Amino acid sequence: MANIHPYLTFNNTKEALDYYKDILGATNISRMPLAEEQAEQFGVPIEKASDLTMHSQFDILGSTVMAADNFMKVEPLVYDSISILIDLDSEDERALSQADAFWNKAVESGTVTVNLPFENQFWGGKMGDFTDKYGVRWMLHAQPYSKLQSNS
Repeated sequence: MANIHPYLTFNNTKEALDYYKDILGATNISRMPLAEEQAEQFGVPIEKASDLTMHSQFDILGSTVMAADNFMKVEPLVYDSISILIDLDSEDERALSQADAFWNKAVESGTVTVNLPFENQFWGGKMGDFTDKYGVRWMLHAQPYSKLQSNS
């Protein structure tokens, strides 16, 4: 089975990793700085190489997100047509508690724009979404998986 992972691009991934750790509770963070050979290839001064990120990854609520710096110089970095959806089983009290904590921490940081409050929806699930300071839209969805399985 193939896996799909969001791969984000930033102008300062090192800073973004700190932000996601502090604001979204990112865990299992790994970061590969730019090596000297790569710096030369991308036309980056060697003294700046260690501040740039060739590849990184982190987990949010158990799901892996990957990221790197903007070596292709794509401007502007726009995320408004893509969202990251985190879906979880609302019948799993631990998962739901983690989702509530994730949501509250992000909103209380004052660095996100809430597009839809995390609350019960007409279809029986709980959903909310916000846009972070980098323009990445995060959607949080909790639904009873047992009802999904019984409908299939």
